[in-house]
Amino acid sequence: MATSAMKHFFDLAVEPIELERDLPSEVIQAQGISWGVRVDAYLVNAARAGQSYAALVYNDQSNVSSNGMTVATPPLQLVETRAGFKLMRSLSGKDYYVIASELSEPQ
Repeated sequence: MATSAMKHFFDLAVEPIELERDLPSEVIQAQGISWGVRVDAYLVNAARAGQSYAALVYNDQSNVSSNGMTVATPPLQLVETRAGFKLMRSLSGKDYYVIASELSEPQ
């Protein structure tokens, strides 16, 4: 029979890990990649308009936008693609975004 001290220890030892809530799976996957830069935000369902994108934003490091809000990015340029995700940099070079999913362009 477990003592109360052992029960308390066991309860703490098996406390469930808190998972990120309300994050699309593609954002979680993209976060698992070491990009080598501080990613300012992750973009989902990104639609290109010239050099800019409209997308749902997640993990906005500026805390201006909430998860799932639609945002318009400044003009971006491609830095690299890894595992189907695109690391983008603003033309000023100050901000980095990862496109986790992109809408296909009409043909």
